[in-house]
Amino acid sequence: MSFEETLKRIEKKLETIENEIREIRHYMIEGNMVDVNTLIPLPDHLRKTAMGLIKVGKGTASDVSRYTKRARAVESGYLNQLERQGFVKSFRRGRRKIFAMESDLRARIEKIGK
Repeated sequence: MSFEETLKRIEKKLETIENEIREIRHYMIEGNMVDVNTLIPLPDHLRKTAMGLIKVGKGTASDVSRYTKRARAVESGYLNQLERQGFVKSFRRGRRKIFAMESDLRARIEKIGK
């Protein structure tokens, strides 16, 4: 791979990161209680799921999958992973599992960092 190709790949990745940060800031401006720096440590696939859940507020894996354009089963797995890590809480409504972002994400991130 040439030097120019490497620079173009790096530039493309930086643009992707900038777009994700811009999108997270957009959610903050809309009144969501998520700090930009809270979601940055998450891997890309989990960050996208978390942002989808922020967008829908409370919802099922199907609701989040409509935002992320990934399969419901994939989102279910990612939401359960976020729940195990303490970023998301869930409750049952009949047979449906409803997910919502944990209110104190900053404390969760600080615990992981220690």
